[in-house]
Amino acid sequence: MDKIDLEGFFIKNKIALIGILILLILIAAAVFGIRYYNSVQNKKASKLLWKGVRLYMSYDGKNPSAVTKSVSYLKKLRSEYGGTKAAKISCFYTGLDYMRMGKFKNSSSYFNKYVKYYSKPASNNLTYLAYSNLATVSMLEKNYKSAISDFAAMSKIDDVKLQEYAMLEEAAVYTKIKEPKKAVALYKTMLTNDAMTKDRGYIENLIQLNS
Repeated sequence: MDKIDLEGFFIKNKIALIGILILLILIAAAVFGIRYYNSVQNKKASKLLWKGVRLYMSYDGKNPSAVTKSVSYLKKLRSEYGGTKAAKISCFYTGLDYMRMGKFKNSSSYFNKYVKYYSKPASNNLTYLAYSNLATVSMLEKNYKSAISDFAAMSKIDDVKLQEYAMLEEAAVYTKIKEPKKAVALYKTMLTNDAMTKDRGYIENLIQLNS
């Protein structure tokens, strides 16, 4: 069996092998560069998010400028670092800012943006609060159909406690707008799920009140 002439192979293919090596180095450098760039961008975005959140939390009812500054920082964050996790989370806090300012349409818009990014709750529970705040804004505007839609969306999230809360609130809205049959239908649905409520007597009383 003939021996493989490795030395001859490398000599003949020297240029091609050097080219491949250079290409691999460039690819590795590009991957590292992208990761480093993203890391820097994420850190800068997180700093802006924290500034906006701190300003929102500093509001005591007497310093409205804190809320407007918070909106400004969060807007800058989305403009300069759009696509980062911090930019997505900023939508939730911008919704809170506008809610405090009484600009409910703006508030709803940003809460909706947030739940599009995070339709299922994460460990921070902000998705729960976003849906809840959407419903609250709708109730404040007396847009009951929208509130019903928001609570219905909450009730589809895979969390029994949240489902129970959302269905009770949705049923309460139906009672408020004088559609008791729809409220009763929700209560009866709840009774079919033993895990949803441990107080069947309470639900049965609500059914009687709406019948």
